[in-house]
Amino acid sequence: MEGSYQDRILGEELYKIYKNFSACSLGYVYKGLFNATLTDKILSLSETNMNITEESSKTQKRVYFVMVESLQNITRHQDVHQSQQNHSFFVVQNTRGEYNLTSANVVEDDKVEHLRQSIDKINSLNANELKDYYKYVLENTGLSDKGGAGLGLIEMARKSGNKLSYSFNKENESNSFFYFKTKITAQPIEQSSPDDLNKEKALHELCKRYNINMIYRGVFTQENLKSLLTMTEGSVSKNDQLGFKKKVVSVMVELLQNICNHSTREGEEKKEASAGIIIISTSGLGCYIYSGNYIDNDNTQEVKNKITKVNQSTSQQLENLYSETIIKEQNPDEKGAGLGFIDIKMKSANDIIYSIEPVNSKISFLTLTVFIPY
Repeated sequence: MEGSYQDRILGEELYKIYKNFSACSLGYVYKGLFNATLTDKILSLSETNMNITEESSKTQKRVYFVMVESLQNITRHQDVHQSQQNHSFFVVQNTRGEYNLTSANVVEDDKVEHLRQSIDKINSLNANELKDYYKYVLENTGLSDKGGAGLGLIEMARKSGNKLSYSFNKENESNSFFYFKTKITAQPIEQSSPDDLNKEKALHELCKRYNINMIYRGVFTQENLKSLLTMTEGSVSKNDQLGFKKKVVSVMVELLQNICNHSTREGEEKKEASAGIIIISTSGLGCYIYSGNYIDNDNTQEVKNKITKVNQSTSQQLENLYSETIIKEQNPDEKGAGLGFIDIKMKSANDIIYSIEPVNSKISFLTLTVFIPY
């Protein structure tokens, strides 16, 4: 299976991605096809995390509204450039109470200038002028966005209280990628001009380079695991093999449980929550699942030993090891006997690739990579 690992994300780069989200209590990225079920799960995941961080009801409502509008915009336009390699893109980032919601989807070039003029018009108005402009557009164009500035865009500006950021990147001879970001803060931010979106574009390019379908960086709790698993299934929906989907979800469960149960709380504000990162990507040969989280340095050798033992075992030895481990009396002081690693190897039929990046004298960053062939 060596060829299947050619384009995988290395542990050092995975840690770099994690650190790029380090200021976020929530960092979520999805690239691919969007549908109603997926939209519901994205909204549910964000709602759960806002509850975890005890976000105010007012902010939650504003974030929720803008997310709905952004996701509807993607689903409304993604059929313009329907293909096996769909790059529609949605990002949620919460940094110390500042929510940045970014979407990217393909639009026809003949709509670019209209969109540009509409957003520039909205950005030139203050709160009272936006309210009047909303009434004007509603009276003159009705509930349809056609022919007007777009009631959704105006409402997003009103709900956020900040400038709308946008950019267009040429995709092919007739289409462009439309990047659009809304910033939601407790109080409006004085901006001389909208954000340049360079960081979001770089993240999108990273996702296209490795064919990443999903990134989630944040706290992992039993409450948000269900939404993450549903979105994982959506990430590999183009493969209709039920057995393959079951393997992916099973491996994902073990990796998520590993973060929930064994991630160190060192330096985290929420002691009851475990922080980490999960990434899903696909290739022509199968699916990669990556996980990353901090662990205590005292536990690194034990983790190495468990993974090495599992990787060196044959199929029959794995079955015997699983049976022995599951019936062995567990020491209450230990964090586990490695059942998860055994199950991952059995389900994927591939070695578990791992990396341990030292952080300081107390903790290291553990990354796990699992490849599941079609």
